[in-house]
Amino acid sequence: MSRLVSHGRGQAHLILYDPSHTDLAPQLMRSFERSFAFHKQIFNYQPKEKVSILLEDFSDFSHGGADAIPLNRVNVGIAPASYIYETVPTNERMSWMMNHERAHVVEIDGTRRSDRNFRKLFGLGVMHGKVVPDGDDPLSMAYAYLTVPRRYAPRWFHEGIAVFLQTWMAGGLGRSLGGYDEMVFRSLVRDNARIYDPVGLGAEGTTIDFQVGVNSYLYGTRFVTWLAAEYSPEKVLAWARSGDDSKTYFSSQFQKVYGFSLEDTWQRWIAAEKAWQQQNLADLRKYPLTPLTRFSKQALGSVSNPFYDEQTNQLLVAVRYPGPMAHLASIDPTTGQSKNLRNI
Repeated sequence: MSRLVSHGRGQAHLILYDPSHTDLAPQLMRSFERSFAFHKQIFNYQPKEKVSILLEDFSDFSHGGADAIPLNRVNVGIAPASYIYETVPTNERMSWMMNHERAHVVEIDGTRRSDRNFRKLFGLGVMHGKVVPDGDDPLSMAYAYLTVPRRYAPRWFHEGIAVFLQTWMAGGLGRSLGGYDEMVFRSLVRDNARIYDPVGLGAEGTTIDFQVGVNSYLYGTRFVTWLAAEYSPEKVLAWARSGDDSKTYFSSQFQKVYGFSLEDTWQRWIAAEKAWQQQNLADLRKYPLTPLTRFSKQALGSVSNPFYDEQTNQLLVAVRYPGPMAHLASIDPTTGQSKNLRNI
């Protein structure tokens, strides 16, 4: 079953394909309206079209996407987020998703006078003049850039801006202030590993991702957050904002706002990151490591949060590893012996 719902004073189309998702629609649309009002104000953004929002359940974990060509659109995966290793600290997931994905649309779709002139020149009816690049027609890539230039900034820029705003709008709960990103760069500094410059990140840095696009999030978020701390959030917004007085290309706009090149500033960020993390590592080394005590000689695979039963001196935990079925287990902390209590 498919339903098309127009909601929010003509600002959005909400697309549902499953009646069981209907209960989420009011919260999703309230979240959309709140995020939209915030983004309109800080970006001075005036939309020329509605946003199509697809509410779907195609994955086991929360996910989303956004684009502004040929039309403004957002897709929202309704599943809860994966909180493994605290990589994605979030508040309520519909609000969290709208704050992030709507930022993409506003940041990409914002225009300058030249953009609007080219959109009018290439006027494509319902597509509002935004040209879609076609691999069979290389010239279309140039036309696409002329109509939606900010879309063709690197992914680290888009994700860094969106994560920064997402964290801001959640009152500080998000990846900009999360422990996982901090840990990643501390590990890079400890291991004397390479921290990529923008060109290296776009080339080698994206090919070694252990998850799709994760380095774009890590580097973009860390760099943009450092800019906000070093030079103010207002300058970050001025960099991301579009308007008649803004530059077309993202790095040219950076030069205009900050007065120096993106490449030089990136190197200053790396130097500051290394100094910061070296001080953190020095503070950590003041205290001895807790001795390692192994409860079991066998790797337990995926493990739930454990519960310690003081009366029986047993650790109660759910485990899953190759071979046996996933099960509830009791583990003796003195011997490491594990007992299957019940299959799951």
